[in-house]
Amino acid sequence: MSHTDKAAMPRYSSDPMRASPGTPYGSPDPGDVPHRKIGPMELAIWLHHRVPRLQERWSEEIRARGLGQGTDVDRVVERFVCQLVSLLPSLVGPYREQIQPLWIRASELFGTMAAKRGLAAGEVIEEFQILRELVIRDLYRDPPLGGKVPLSLREILRLNRALDRGVTHASVGHTDALFFQFFEADGDSVTMSVAEVAEEAEAQLELIGREWQEILNDVSPTSKGRVREN
Repeated sequence: MSHTDKAAMPRYSSDPMRASPGTPYGSPDPGDVPHRKIGPMELAIWLHHRVPRLQERWSEEIRARGLGQGTDVDRVVERFVCQLVSLLPSLVGPYREQIQPLWIRASELFGTMAAKRGLAAGEVIEEFQILRELVIRDLYRDPPLGGKVPLSLREILRLNRALDRGVTHASVGHTDALFFQFFEADGDSVTMSVAEVAEEAEAQLELIGREWQEILNDVSPTSKGRVREN
């Protein structure tokens, strides 16, 4: 990847969670946590502080496994990695219901792009499962609040469900892309090149990023402090 490509990638420095002065993702004091188990906000804070490292490690793992390499869309894969990982803290935080549709859209786009990269169905699932492995490994190696407060089973399940949806919708996006490619090959429709698909994917990711930032900015200080427990 060229130096120019790296400079163009959306990194953590532009993360609206960090940029927003009203963000709920500060640094918690274990002594101030009133519950016996880790709650949604503590897990969201823990994930938030691991976003840059998770982005880096997931990207490294994808490159190391050589899945879909040799194409001209590696830059777009980096964009997907950055956007998907950045969404994770919001998926377990107080506005997860608003963020979930964005997560689903980004995951399906990831699968669509994987089909254009020449990945098989099992390979796109494998790529997304890497993220789950990295998150779970960190949960047990460096747990929230230093392990001083037990993890809530409910929060672990919530995080796993979010990752499950990502895997499922990446597979859906991959299947849909192959389905349309099949009909494009048999019909008179114009087939988009990989470069054109990559350009469209980047435009969609940019739109998802803007909608995400708008959701974060629209959450009032009062609602930020409330977390639904269902």
